[in-house]
Amino acid sequence: MDRQLSPVTTPSENEKLLLLSGTLILSAGITRFDKPKRVNATLPAGVKTVVLLSGRVQIRIGEGTAREICGPAVLVIRTINGAERDQVFAADVPVRYVIVQMNENLMGADMSAALDRSFTSGNISRDDGALLMSGPAGHALQALTSQIMNCPIRGAERELYLGGKALQLAALAISSCISQANSEEALQLSSKEIERIRQARELLIASMQKPPNLEGLAQQVGLNVRKFSDGFRRVYGSTVFGFLQEYRLEQAYKLISSGEMSVSEAAYHVGYGAAHFATVFRKRFGISPSSLR
Repeated sequence: MDRQLSPVTTPSENEKLLLLSGTLILSAGITRFDKPKRVNATLPAGVKTVVLLSGRVQIRIGEGTAREICGPAVLVIRTINGAERDQVFAADVPVRYVIVQMNENLMGADMSAALDRSFTSGNISRDDGALLMSGPAGHALQALTSQIMNCPIRGAERELYLGGKALQLAALAISSCISQANSEEALQLSSKEIERIRQARELLIASMQKPPNLEGLAQQVGLNVRKFSDGFRRVYGSTVFGFLQEYRLEQAYKLISSGEMSVSEAAYHVGYGAAHFATVFRKRFGISPSSLR
């Protein structure tokens, strides 16, 4: 097993491990950009699984439609012949991530066939021989991601532990995305409905201190609750209130880290009570809000 470390960034190290003779690459860490950061790259053949615990990114594969992903979320990207990936990361909030890149030969025939069958789903973007699936990261995926980022083993067996966890995470992520894609296959959204969902996002942000309930928000934009909820998940890769929580915490992080507001002021500004805010903040970013001061 080869091991490489990428440059250290604040607040913790970004680590990259080459496992199973390079057929499996595990990357994990936390990074933050002072301004929106665009990253372009050619994707290697294989399957790339990304779990985003926190942060927000807009991603486009080839000439496909850009998709906004808000953590905690999972992405699965399959590339057959190589494709261009364009990403824009939001500024001033930490991106906490784990990435598992698997060689095509490591996947096996059954997994390849399952992914091929998913090409027809409405939750999938397809362009230039690439497949992109996304959705909310459930508790099991978040727990696995945390286990990788906080590996309890420091000896020679550490890479064996991480390799096993990486394979487990990739399997769970692919299963989660395929299941969600299949459940949403019949969902069709018109351009007008997508515009209404985007309008709902803006209403949610504007009222983040006292947000409306799901039924009220759906009614404001003229959609039934089920179509609105499922459509929001497809457009933004997150549940409605999962998106709201991440947006609130992002804004609070910026206000506290810049010194613009105290912890209690920032908590109130984004709609949280001080005690609950500290717990949620630590869970999302891995640090207490007071440590940013």
